[in-house]
Amino acid sequence: MSLTPQTDTANAARVVIAGGSGFLGRHIATALRAASFDVTVLTRGPQTTADDGSRRVNWNPLSVGAWASHLEGAAAVINLCGESIAGPRWTQRRKAVLLESREVPTRTLIDSINRCQRPPATLLQASGVGYVGTGDAELDETASVGRDFLAELAWAWERPLTELTIPSATLRFGVVLGRDGGALPPMVRPFRWFAGGPIASGEQWLSWIHIDDVTGAVQHVLDHAMTGPIHVTSPTPVRNQEFAQALGKVLRRPSCARLPRAALELLLGEQATLICDGQRALPRRLLTAGYRFRHPTLEHALRDLLLTIESTNGNERDNRFQ
Repeated sequence: MSLTPQTDTANAARVVIAGGSGFLGRHIATALRAASFDVTVLTRGPQTTADDGSRRVNWNPLSVGAWASHLEGAAAVINLCGESIAGPRWTQRRKAVLLESREVPTRTLIDSINRCQRPPATLLQASGVGYVGTGDAELDETASVGRDFLAELAWAWERPLTELTIPSATLRFGVVLGRDGGALPPMVRPFRWFAGGPIASGEQWLSWIHIDDVTGAVQHVLDHAMTGPIHVTSPTPVRNQEFAQALGKVLRRPSCARLPRAALELLLGEQATLICDGQRALPRRLLTAGYRFRHPTLEHALRDLLLTIESTNGNERDNRFQ
């Protein structure tokens, strides 16, 4: 079933996004509105209408309430709930918060969906490519779950789907690159100060994706009624050293100041695995379903995000990301 919306906004397909006020949610909501979807964002803030035209509806992610009426008859629900893994150090207490922030809202949404008289057509559930663990092997959506904490986090998101009574797709996001959030801004800062370079061995893989391809992939999944696990990553993962070289090239900065793993582990503890380890995830199912990546290569993506090309009297000028 295609979810391509009607041009008549009164009959537009309605998508409900939980956790839609963060970096990913804002971009997905804006893209869906631009594609003429009717978008409702579940938020713990006040009810209002956002600049992009989407409605903000107050909800309680801990229990089913009146907010659940907005799920009735929806074309899709997208669940992006979850505290950022890049926040405070991973103490045992912080780990518990990260796990609960994923599992509890997901179970609340699933319970609400299962109670609907007119249930949504599908649920798109956020997860991460950390599900597959770390290493050098090419891994697609058929890979088994890993054994580290990132895999445990992804499983906390995905496990409740066994209780769902409607079709679902699991969006396993890679490292998302964007101008206004995600992983890129903190990656750029040391390069601005001529202190950028590889991290640890530099051999670890980075499964990245441009924010435009995140929104494009979400629309493709909706329009093609895809179900099951889907890697939302670029088809060209790179090693950390390659990423540093590409970033330095685009910013016209050196990329030789290596950051030792021991220093990161001293500073971050177990959280250092976010940067020092990685996975070589491939978006096999998106490619098979015919999705065409807008930014399939890293340098192309970085140039789009970090440089604004202007033409002045025939001369090109680029403005570096600040």
